[in-house]
Amino acid sequence: AVKDVTSTHASPQSTRTMSCVSARAHVAPRAGLVSRRAPARPASRAVALRRSIRCDAGGDADTGAAVKDVLDGSSVFLVGMMGTGKSSVGKKLAASLGYNFFDTDDIIEQVTKMNIPDIFAAEGEEGFREVETQILAEVAAYKKCVVATGGGIVKKKANWMHLRNGVVVCLSGTPQLLASRVVKDGAEARPLFKDANGDEAKIAAKIDELQSERAEMYANADVTVKLLAGEDGGEGEDIDGLNRRVLSCLLRRIEEDDTKKRLRNEPKPGDIEVTGM
Repeated sequence: AVKDVTSTHASPQSTRTMSCVSARAHVAPRAGLVSRRAPARPASRAVALRRSIRCDAGGDADTGAAVKDVLDGSSVFLVGMMGTGKSSVGKKLAASLGYNFFDTDDIIEQVTKMNIPDIFAAEGEEGFREVETQILAEVAAYKKCVVATGGGIVKKKANWMHLRNGVVVCLSGTPQLLASRVVKDGAEARPLFKDANGDEAKIAAKIDELQSERAEMYANADVTVKLLAGEDGGEGEDIDGLNRRVLSCLLRRIEEDDTKKRLRNEPKPGDIEVTGM
């Protein structure tokens, strides 16, 4: 059951909107989607990985099928700073795997009927993170999904119980590259950059600060893929190229640990060690 996270200090409009999460924060199953909670199914399975790696390998057209095979239905969760392209590459990755795609920020907006900046303004970051955790818990109940998450989702230790139901891929990039992307996409839609007034240098400095704060948390990911930058610090590859590298890194990571033969039940409290918390 999803708890009501209504803030006692919220405005009447905010209280009414955020209260709907308790009744509606479920993810409607899509065609071909398998819930780990369905009683007719065996206990959920997750890929058990021993250590994190950084990967810059390439990939080919057959990699998607190979990765799908070794994943054996386990979901893939994308984490990383804003601007790393988690949603864009997530859609490509889902198509390559024949998986469903979810974006936790999109679901939050659909459920609350508020955009992210308005939620931050009404409830603060803490209120937003509470809703985010609830949404992640719902999405993590399903197999065969690629899930793009918010940049700060790694900050709560409880979220790692859900992320560890699958394989966690962290996308990273230089502050300059990410800042240029954020400005291009519209920095005003990012609550954490509201004081930067669209100044790319200030946004890059803030991203650098946030990356440093979250570095140990992002290091808990199973795979880290760094975005390629051009000689001028701008884009160094297209989304298809990045998707191929993510697929190849996933395949290499799982095969190195011979994970396919060692799938286990979903983690329980005490099973997971998370650093940086």
